[in-house]
Amino acid sequence: MTGVSKGVFTVAQTKTTSATAAQPSYIPTREELVLEARKLVPVLRERAQASDELRTLPDETVADLKAAGIHKIFTPKRYGGFEMDWGAHVDVSRELGRGCGSTSWVASVVMSHTWILGRFPARAQEEFWPDTPDAIIATAFAGGGTMEPVDGGFVLNGQWRFASGVDHANCAVVGGRYNIKNRTSEGRLRYRMAHLLPEDYEIVDTWHAEGLKGTGSKDILVKDRFVPEYRTVRSEELAGKEPPGAKLHESYIYRTELGQLFYTLLCGPMLGATRGGLEHYLEQTRERTGQMFGESIVEQIPVQIRVAESFEELRVADLITDNLMQFLHEAGSSGKQIRGIDRLRIRREPAMAAKLCLSAITRVANMMGVTGQTGNNPVQRHYRDMRTISTHGGLNWDTGMMPTGKLLLGVPTGDPLTDVDIEKPW
Repeated sequence: MTGVSKGVFTVAQTKTTSATAAQPSYIPTREELVLEARKLVPVLRERAQASDELRTLPDETVADLKAAGIHKIFTPKRYGGFEMDWGAHVDVSRELGRGCGSTSWVASVVMSHTWILGRFPARAQEEFWPDTPDAIIATAFAGGGTMEPVDGGFVLNGQWRFASGVDHANCAVVGGRYNIKNRTSEGRLRYRMAHLLPEDYEIVDTWHAEGLKGTGSKDILVKDRFVPEYRTVRSEELAGKEPPGAKLHESYIYRTELGQLFYTLLCGPMLGATRGGLEHYLEQTRERTGQMFGESIVEQIPVQIRVAESFEELRVADLITDNLMQFLHEAGSSGKQIRGIDRLRIRREPAMAAKLCLSAITRVANMMGVTGQTGNNPVQRHYRDMRTISTHGGLNWDTGMMPTGKLLLGVPTGDPLTDVDIEKPW
């Protein structure tokens, strides 16, 4: 199978090795993908306003992402993907975010969902991937949905919210309650994840937001659809280190806990959006003069100080994130079980980076005056995107910091692998 690429390699080019598997003929390095993302920044800047107005990504932008191979970062090699190490999604989406926060969000959050399907039962993967090697997969877990057990599978009903990128998706994964009367020993509802094909759901246009407008994070509606059991997986299995589909693939990334993706896929968009806003601010401010006396804004000492503050906050956020990704890569590739206070890095460090990013972009947005409050000003857009990113539950400050505080104070967190060092956590 061949294809034509606008980038340095042909994304659709694969070689078939069996009836069910197609290995990629060429796998780019992470640096090559970052370079491809960087090349897209100018055109993403030009399209950012249109993305906001459309409330979804333009078809041309999705085509550019696919031509660059960005949608294959976590697609299994067995099915034509790149199966890259942890951190690739952060580096690539960080570049894209300089041009468009919504594009960065879809590239990181949505296009990383191939990793989730790579953990599903083998039959679900074998039936889907060979015919859809360039798949984009939406997910939706917010809202409500039920899965009624029936012979051979489940009947799904419900409406799920915030399915980013669903307009361009080839399928979706949703989470639903099942066996509602039979709760876990802790009294919690039981959940399963289900892989839905396009004929299983409807898209409901509900996305009207102040930030990340172009992500098309609409609702998914399912009415009395049967899904075979092999296209479902218990949520605790999917989230653990040994999901049913991991044995199909070589890379350690499919044998890591769900949190390692859930929390880090937010990092690239927030770092990129913040840097994009700062870059636009500097470009505009270098040309600005005072409204009354015509003085150069760049000569104002408070402006100089605050620009430096925002720059340093972003630099520290980058360092925190890069250090975390290197730590997760080393632990995963060596098979090391993360324990104790290190286990909580995945919660607190993205939250800390988000706090720094929000502070950095808010400061420069506030310095723009009325000029920066217009809806089409790119500094304002990046600010709104970052503010929206920061509201994601995975970046909540209190829930991100509380477990570490409990452990340091000798209060059990409830996670045995964390509490193993409770007597001397630090």
